[in-house]
This record gives sequence, C-alpha cells and structure tokens, in this order.
Amino acid sequence: MENNEPYLISTKTLKPEFESFGKISLTSEDFSIGRGLQNSVTIPFLTISRSHCIIRKTNHDTWYIEDYSSCGIEINGVKLGRANKKRLQHKDIICLEPTQEFIYSFIDPVQENLDNVCESPRKRIKLENIDNDIISNVKMKFEHSQSCKIKHIEDKIQNAKQMQTTSMILKEQLQLEMNKKIEQLKHDYTLQIEDLKGEKSAVEKQKAVLIEERDNLLTTVKKEMEGRISDLMEQIKKHHEAESELVVENNLLKEKLLKEREEFLSELNRESSSKQDLLVKLEAKIREQEEIRLNEKKELEEMLRRETERLQIAKEKELKEFEVQKKSRELELLQELNELKKNLESKMEQTEQQKLQVEQVLNNQMEQMKKVSDEEKLKMEKLVHEREELQKKLAEAQQNADKSIVELQTRVKDRETELAALAADRIQKHAEQSTEVINSLLEQLDRVKSQLRSVETEKEMLKAVNEYGETSTKENALVEFTNIMENELQCSICAELFVSATTLNCSHTFCKYCITMWKKKKKECPICRATITSECKSLVLDSFIEKMVESLTEEMKQKRMNLLKSREELESELSRRLNSNNSRGSSSYDESDYNSDFDEGEGEEEEEEEYSDFREYDDYSGAGHSFFDEYPDSGSDNGSDDSISLTSSASGHSNTSIAAPVDSRHAGAAGASNTGEARTNRRGIVPGTPGSYYGGYGRCFSCGARGHWAPGCPFK
Repeated sequence: MENNEPYLISTKTLKPEFESFGKISLTSEDFSIGRGLQNSVTIPFLTISRSHCIIRKTNHDTWYIEDYSSCGIEINGVKLGRANKKRLQHKDIICLEPTQEFIYSFIDPVQENLDNVCESPRKRIKLENIDNDIISNVKMKFEHSQSCKIKHIEDKIQNAKQMQTTSMILKEQLQLEMNKKIEQLKHDYTLQIEDLKGEKSAVEKQKAVLIEERDNLLTTVKKEMEGRISDLMEQIKKHHEAESELVVENNLLKEKLLKEREEFLSELNRESSSKQDLLVKLEAKIREQEEIRLNEKKELEEMLRRETERLQIAKEKELKEFEVQKKSRELELLQELNELKKNLESKMEQTEQQKLQVEQVLNNQMEQMKKVSDEEKLKMEKLVHEREELQKKLAEAQQNADKSIVELQTRVKDRETELAALAADRIQKHAEQSTEVINSLLEQLDRVKSQLRSVETEKEMLKAVNEYGETSTKENALVEFTNIMENELQCSICAELFVSATTLNCSHTFCKYCITMWKKKKKECPICRATITSECKSLVLDSFIEKMVESLTEEMKQKRMNLLKSREELESELSRRLNSNNSRGSSSYDESDYNSDFDEGEGEEEEEEEYSDFREYDDYSGAGHSFFDEYPDSGSDNGSDDSISLTSSASGHSNTSIAAPVDSRHAGAAGASNTGEARTNRRGIVPGTPGSYYGGYGRCFSCGARGHWAPGCPFK
C-alpha cells in the first residue's frame, strides 16, 4: 500500500538538537504543533507557543492550518493572523515563528505522484506481458508492505527518541527552575538578614529563625527537585529500555521480513502457476499487517498522550504549589516587616516623649532660674529667645524632612502602581510566552524593592540628620547653661559652684563652709562689706545646681562629687576641732594681743584653728579649682576680691607670688615691714617667705606672728 499521508519537511538545515523535527508527518486529522506536551509534536523552543497551530483535515481531503500562536505564522510570506485559517496547497512554505528557525514545506504525496505521472511519458501496456506485470506488482506490493513495516518500526523508535529528548528537556527545565528558586530564596533571605542587622537581640533571634527557615526551605526544595529528577531519570531509563527493545524487535522483524521475502521469491520462482492464490494470500497478509500496524500505532499514540497529560498535570500541580508557598512566604515576610516598622515607630514615639520630658525639665529649670534674681532675667530671656529660634529651625528641618519623606513615598507608590499596571498588561498580553518574560518582571520587582530599600535608607539618614541636629542644639544649650552656671552660680570665695548655698541679708550668696570660715575673722560681707545680720539657706539654688550637674559630662560629674566629698570632710573636721576647743578650755593670750573679736580664753586657740582651717581650705581650693578649667572665660562676675599677679623676689629666685588687692581696711596690714621678730614673739608682724600668699589678716598657726600664714612661715 502506498503511504498517502502528507508531511512537512524543513527547507533548511536545523540545529543538532532539533534534527528530529526535520520531517513532520501528519498522522492524524487534527494534528497540533506547539511547545506544550499535549500536542502531537512538541517543539521545545521559546518562540513556539504552547499551542502554536493545528493542521486539520476536512471531509473533502483538503488540509487547513489554524494559527493560535503569539508571534504569528507566515504562509508563502503572508502573515496568517491569530485564530485565522487557510487551506494548504502542495509545496506551500510555512514559517512557524519570526526568527525563521523552523521553515517547512507542505508536501501532498497524491499531488506529488500526479506531478510525477504527468512528467513521465505515457506508455501502453502490452497484453503479452500481463503475467510479468502481475508478478512485478506483487513484488512491489510485498516490498511496499515491508517498507511500511520498517517505517512503522522506525517511527516507534523516533517517537521513543522524541519522548527521551522531551524528558531530558523537562529535566533541564526543572533543574533550571530549581536553581532559580534556590537563588531567589537565598537572595530574599540575605536581603531580610541585611535589613535586620542593626537591631537588638530580638531581631537577632528573628534572623536566626529566618536563616533556619531558609535552610529548611532550601533542603525541602532540593529534596523535591532531587525526587523529581530521580523520577525523570527512571523514566529516561525506561525509555532507553523501551528503545533498546524496539531496536531489537526492529532487527528481528527485519531479519524475519528478509527471510519471508527470500522464501516468497523462491516460492514465486517455483510456483508461477498459482499466482492468483498467492495474490489473495498476500493481500490477506498485507491487510493483517496493516491492521496490526494501525493497532500498534493507536496504542503508541494513546501511551504518548497519557504520558504527556500526566507530566503536564504533575508540572502544573508543582507550579501551583510553588506559587502558593511563595505567596504565603511573601505574606509572612510582609507581616514581619510591618511589625518591625511598628516597633520602630513606637521607639520614635518614645524618643519624642523623652524629648518632650527633657523640654519640660528645661522649661521648669528656666522658670526656677527666672526666680533667682532680677539680674539674670535678661540673660534667661536671651536664652529663651535662642531656644525658640533653635526650636523653629528644628521644626523647619523636621517639616522639610517630612516633606521629602512624603514625596519619596508618593514617588515610590506611583512607581509601584505603574509597575503593577505594566506587569498586569504584560501578563495579559504575554500570558503564553516564555519564562524569560516572567523572569524579567521578577527582576523589575527586585529593582523596585531595591529602590524602596534605598528610599527607606534615605529616610533613616534624614532622621539621623535631624536627630544629630537636635543633639547638637542640646549640646549647645548645655554649653550655654554651663557658662551661665560658671559665671552666675560660683562662690566668690572658693571660685566653685555653690555647695550648700547660703544667702546673706545683703542678697549675696556664698558656700556655707566658706562664709562660716570668713565670719570667724570678719562679720562683713566679702563683696559689699555690709554687716552680716542674717543667713538663709537657698534650697532652690542647691536643687537647681544638682539637676544641672546631672546633665553634664561624666568627668564634670566626678569632679563635682570629689568637691562635695572634700567639702564634707572639711566641715566634719571643722566641727570636730570646734568641739575639741570647747573641751580644752581657754588659751594664754588675751584679746588685745590678737586684735580679734573672740573671748580672752578662747581667742588664741580659735584663731589657730582658724588659720589651720584656712590653710587647709587654701590647699583644697588650689587643688579643686579645676572644675571648669576647660572653659577659658571662667571666673566670678560678683566682684571677687582675689586676683593673680606674678612678681619676682629680691633674692634673684623666680617665684610665683599671689597677692590679693584689698580695700582701705587691709592696706596697712599688707604693707607691713620686715621686723625680724623671734618665733616666740606672737605680738609682732613678721613677713612670710618670698612668694607666699597672705590675705592681710590673721596670724600664723605655727609661730603665732602676724604678717604671714602657716604655708609661708619663715621659721619652719
């Protein structure tokens, strides 16, 4: 029997991986071509759609082609158009895709035979050669049947090879998908880990949990992919075994057919008389073989169809499962990001509350400072004005930052909506295109995410800049407050911040210990020389100084603590000595000899205690006068009596002398001459060693003479 099935033959040499598609036989009336596994012929090429086209046979033995492709099909150089059909003529040129990789020519065997008959000259058949023609016809039919069988077996082998190639292509595609998903998961988790690096221990725990989830997902994906790959390898092995079996069957059938052919030819040579019987037998045999071939062909087609359907269903299920997992994972990550954002917002609110509390404290302190004195109101008003200007600048900076953040958020939202619209349009237009389009969309989404992350980083940078501006303004305010405290809240006697501030009846304020030591000699104010009639402890100043010291640096806090401890030791020592003096009794020197305001019995001892206490106090003030050394403008604005001058002694030694310019009451005592009195003469005026400090009043604790104090005693 003649094979009258039309076929498509390639007009150009194909690539090695597509050599099996050089000739495509149209074995069914509805013959489909595409990239999907449900088609009659599966061409794994990106520009070929899943259901590319259908070549359909009508009742009038005519063939039509219907276009269902995304890129279009050209017939004889004319584009057919989607959902259109056209009748195929003999030797029509069909271009399946725009890259012109697959160009076929439609061949109709019936028309080709007619063309061949028309071209060959017609010859009359001689009647005398009827027997020879019958024998030749029988031989031709027998050879044709054998060639059909061989071709059928070759088709089986070709189909098996095609299934093998498709399974290999599917394996490679699954491997690529697995690698892409693993890379995507790694990329997503690395981004999440990088976003969560700057958080505290809770965030580190979340990071560890995310890493474990990533590893678990990677292991599960790898296991699933390895299982699928093993299944595909088993299918490939089965196809190999089936192919080897088909090759063996093909060889056996070829041998059997050759033997039958030889036997048949021998029988033809032996028995030429029984030609009609042989023809009948041959026709019956050919019918049986044809029926067997058709049955086998149907079985193979059914097997291929079931296998392709099963693989397609399995692949769709896997893709759906992956999409569901991916969506669920994205939702979880979005929830975690929202929680982190809420935590950050709560922290920002806490910082704002702390800022408001600090501002309230500053306002309270400003109100307290307003109540201190009338002279400080102007300075406080200046500070308030500067503070308002700083707050305005901060508000303007905050507004600018909020505006920039809102603009960035609107830009990001617009970009997201544009990209979402573009993605939706592309998905609707190219729903059946290759996976590269999907990958490009995913890359665009990744870019958008990176842009979002960059916007968030810019937002954080703006917040950091605003916070830095706030901290710098706070530091400036603290520096100004320290300068004010240094200039306005210092004791005129010890040049330190007030310790147990005590206000006199003349409204001048001193340390409790300093004014107590001063009153032992003079009952006058050290600044205005007014008589001291009353003292009042200033609790407001003490609490204000302590609160302001808390906002200073750690070094300055430590210095203040050391000052308080040393002052407590001095006060305790003073109280102890006073108690011991009261118990010992009176001294041997009278009131007129020492020119003091104390009793005759207690004058000398108390004066000696006074000089000793002032010596210790002088040493203490020399060691502790560095509380605000880092500020060059430190000093007292309240008219302190003390100033520093450098002089050289007459003996040639370069010594530093500290002299105190005093008023008219102390001028006579400071200018006393050196009389060289003996140590036992406590009534004389003996100058101290050159360069030693003497305040112009009191006696030496060591020798009892006037004109010097114990640190500068010349009789040591």
